[in-house]
Amino acid sequence: MSALKSTENPGFDTVLDFNIFEHHDDEEDLFYKNKLVAIVEGEVTPKQAAIEIDTFITHDSERLYKLHRAYHFSPEDLPDEIRGQLPLPADSNERELGIHCPNPGGHIEMFMHWVFRLGSAFPPGHVGQDRLIAFLEALRDLPRHEIVTIASPSVASPSDDQVEQNMYTTLEVWPIGGHWLLLQMVAHYEAQAYLYRLYAATRLPPTEIDLRLRNFQSAIARMTALDLIDCGWLSSLEGILPLHPWYPDLNDPEGQGFGQDQGFRWLAGWIIAGVQWLLRAEVGQYVYQQCQKREKIVERPEMWSMQRWQQWKDQFAFAANEVWVGVHAQELARLALQKMIEYEGGGATAGGDL
Repeated sequence: MSALKSTENPGFDTVLDFNIFEHHDDEEDLFYKNKLVAIVEGEVTPKQAAIEIDTFITHDSERLYKLHRAYHFSPEDLPDEIRGQLPLPADSNERELGIHCPNPGGHIEMFMHWVFRLGSAFPPGHVGQDRLIAFLEALRDLPRHEIVTIASPSVASPSDDQVEQNMYTTLEVWPIGGHWLLLQMVAHYEAQAYLYRLYAATRLPPTEIDLRLRNFQSAIARMTALDLIDCGWLSSLEGILPLHPWYPDLNDPEGQGFGQDQGFRWLAGWIIAGVQWLLRAEVGQYVYQQCQKREKIVERPEMWSMQRWQQWKDQFAFAANEVWVGVHAQELARLALQKMIEYEGGGATAGGDL
């Protein structure tokens, strides 16, 4: 993962660097990355981009399948330029000939990593974020179809009639929703860049890391509520609970060398990120509905419960009156508490992105 680039003195509405292009990008990387940038910049519609990416993955997987199958089971069908290099020396492998396993799931995980990365660049409610969400919805709405993929990359014996049958299978695309392809783990990988306690809270938000954490949380909250990718277990709401292991010591006079208000700076960043799960009506209503399903948390991966709902209300009430978290975090805490009360009453107004 590339290091976060610095954006000097960002404001709460600043669009941050995309941070997706790297020096080692190959032609395939650039296809996906340029397409995603074109989406968020409005140069191509989310639907058209979804069709083009689906077509690319489908055709590339079919191409790789034909080469891979021919190499292992019918070398006479290989292109002349490849067949002329056979047999390979003992210290070589098929990848040097451009023979790779068809792996559409790997393609999807790869470009989804960059979708999550781009999500950290846009403020909540920004049109760039809207376009990313629309792109995922467009993928989900494409006609379902099967793409060939590797099942077992090893070959026991070319003479075994079952080997070819067992080597390949198909992947259905695009049944996006919930835990398809475990894409929430791709989100978790990207989230490691924004683990707030790894950075010194030298001042109150907005800093770049505050904003990236907030933007990322806003994007995954919408993905979760729309049943695109379930990232609820990554919610920053958990970080504002006093019993969470990362909750700062608000009574530390030294603040790990950064002053006695260090803990409040941490808390302010987590509040600004956590409220993204409550301010948008469709997201906040989703969270409340999930909390109503259980009274208490039983297992670690679980995020939502009525006990936590009340704890979050208590924390927002505390933060709304705590000047050391800063005016912006105070305002958001106050607004989040108001929204939570509205959800309990069965209603809430749309919007609320901050």
